[in-house]
Amino acid sequence: MEVRLAVLVPQNYVTALDSDTFFGYPGLVPVAKHSWTLAEVAEESGLAPRTIRFYIARGLLNGPSVAGRGAFYSAEHLERLENIRKLQSRGLMLADIARAVAGAKEVNELPPPEAWQSYRLGGDVVVAVRAGAAPWRLKRIREAIRRFAAEVRQADEEGDGSDGNRD
Repeated sequence: MEVRLAVLVPQNYVTALDSDTFFGYPGLVPVAKHSWTLAEVAEESGLAPRTIRFYIARGLLNGPSVAGRGAFYSAEHLERLENIRKLQSRGLMLADIARAVAGAKEVNELPPPEAWQSYRLGGDVVVAVRAGAAPWRLKRIREAIRRFAAEVRQADEEGDGSDGNRD
């Protein structure tokens, strides 16, 4: 009866043992590593574990195959991390990388909605300002709108002779 077993030893080697050759040949055979811990992935990729967790939370990287303390990462995780680093080195933002990694088509994607504040200065004049601007900037914009509104009212009162069409 032949018995085979593989025992992990340091530096990703396997000792091949069988009943026929154990005493004469306990040779070391290199094997490819198929799973890594978070610390090992961090070391291999050159990224901090915190960054890897962040990428998982943002959807840039799939989570480990097993969650918790026994979490293991695969070669696909290392490949994806390398791909993310390459895209970042080209100047892409993480949101763009997430779309690229997910395979999203930007052509069909609508931009996110924005909030605007509108100021009606006259019957046919409306000024729109994007909401969320810095307070100092909004103050200067409102001052400019007040001056412009005064000019519009003055033109309306003087009756500039136009019928609303500019040719």
